[in-house]
Amino acid sequence: MGALRRLLSQLAVLASLGLCACNNPGVTVLHDPLYRASPHVSTITATGVDSKDGIDSVSITVTIGTLTACNNGGFTPSLIPCRTAAFQFGRECIFSHEKGPAVCRFPLRLGDRSLVTYTATARNSRGSTAKTTPITYAAGAPLTQATIHVVFFDITVPWETARPVWWHTDLPLGQTAPDKIDVGFFPDADWGTNYQGFTDGLQVIALGSFFNDTNPFSNFYRFWKNEFNLWAGPAGGNGEDSCVRSLSGAASTVSGAVDGKAIVHQAAFRDCSDIALGGLGTSQSTLTDAAWVFTHESGHFLHGLGDEYQGGGNGNVSDPANTWTSQSACQTAAPGLGLTASQCAQIGTTGFWHVDDGGVTTMRDRDLASDWRTASGLAVGRRMSKCAGGACY
Repeated sequence: MGALRRLLSQLAVLASLGLCACNNPGVTVLHDPLYRASPHVSTITATGVDSKDGIDSVSITVTIGTLTACNNGGFTPSLIPCRTAAFQFGRECIFSHEKGPAVCRFPLRLGDRSLVTYTATARNSRGSTAKTTPITYAAGAPLTQATIHVVFFDITVPWETARPVWWHTDLPLGQTAPDKIDVGFFPDADWGTNYQGFTDGLQVIALGSFFNDTNPFSNFYRFWKNEFNLWAGPAGGNGEDSCVRSLSGAASTVSGAVDGKAIVHQAAFRDCSDIALGGLGTSQSTLTDAAWVFTHESGHFLHGLGDEYQGGGNGNVSDPANTWTSQSACQTAAPGLGLTASQCAQIGTTGFWHVDDGGVTTMRDRDLASDWRTASGLAVGRRMSKCAGGACY
């Protein structure tokens, strides 16, 4: 029943957005790598699908320019980047009523401080089209200084912006786009000067959590990926054992541009997170289940969920709560959430209670087959629905 409720909720949101499962073409698109901090070849891959009428063309439109900070007449450069010297071009791949996936690839050779925006369009044999929303990403070495215009003078100052990894830019750069959950990834001190190694680790986590993993733990984020913006931040993160974590310098400044923050590390120590909306956590990229660990920790720092295992942080600030301090509180709350009061169970001997439907849940079970379940699933679904409505927090 829990899975059915989630599906109905997701379909209701799609209906509210004016989307349907009609016999029209579909199109998806993604760039690879998501972000690499050196000149490289980036490939944008768009896939058109129409099993009924077939795809006749898939096109990719790209705008490329130089990443810079916005000044807008102020005294402080922006933390979100702008672009200069932009130019546009594209590629069209022609098919003949292709009823299987129609794949179009566009390789781009990108240099330092590149800022790329792309859209993809698929057209079927009836002439109907589907188009993606614009996605912007950065490539190459980041911006390290910016120019401030003060009266008649230009002053150059050390400055870094957030580097977009997956950024929805429905409006021109510099204008406010629809509300999204902005997640910032920051390199831990254990990367040293190997920032590109950090971006490779970020890729492992982001791809597995939001794009290409097929395990149940990533179902929610893959379904709702268009409600997220993903960013890479500068050096200044520090995570250690015993749940010590901090951001300093440019990393601390740039963190003000995002909602939740994750320090990505390669050394082995226990990952922890603030139980807060917009908190800070850690995530080890060298684990075989790195994407699951990030997803679990994001339950804390994006949604305010408490752990549902003994030995974790069992308090919560989520909406609705996923843990309670007594059996009676759990049993009172459960029916109002569409949950079963008789499934209220104590979390070990902690004194905290949760609704346990017998399934593997991401806030308790380190298992790729886990999912957001019972109250935690409702909390994440509610956050995503608010985001689709334009007010993530």
